Amino acid sequence: MSLEEYGVAMDDDEIARCLESMGVGTLAFGDERGGYAIPMSFGYDSVNDRCIFQFSFGEDSRKATYIEQDNRVSLSVFEWNSVTDWRSVVVQGTLEPVPEERNAKTAGIFAAHAKIASLEVFRRPYDELEFEWYELRIDEKQGRQSIQ
Repeated sequence: MSLEEYGVAMDDDEIARCLESMGVGTLAFGDERGGYAIPMSFGYDSVNDRCIFQFSFGEDSRKATYIEQDNRVSLSVFEWNSVTDWRSVVVQGTLEPVPEERNAKTAGIFAAHAKIASLEVFRRPYDELEFEWYELRIDEKQGRQSIQ
C-alpha cells in the first residue's frame, strides 16, 4: 500500500481552514513522567498562526502543573465523516500566557472559532475556578485528508 491510500498531505491554507472550522481538539502535554492529554476548545488566529485557549484551573490542576513544568504542547484535531471523507491536523509549539492588554482581542478570536465545551466537568462552582488566556505559538504543523 502506498501512503496516498491513507490520504494526502494538506497545504498551509487547507490546514488553516481546518483549524478555523474545528474549534475543539485534544491538547497534549508531556514530560519524563509521561503524558497528559485533554479535550479543549480553541480558536485559531490565521493572521498570527496561533491557537487561543481559555484555561480554567481548579485546585490541584494537572494542567497548571504541566504548564509550569514545560510549555511544549501538541494539538490534534480531526473530522471523520466516512473512510473517503476525513481530515486531521496536528500542530506543535509552545504555550504562552496572553498578556492582559491583549485579552479582549484574544477573546474575540476564541468566540469566533471555538466550539465551547461545558465547564460542568469540574463539578465545582465557577467562582472557585481561575480563568486565563493562553496561546499556542505554532512552530510545526501537518495535516492529511482523504483523497478528494
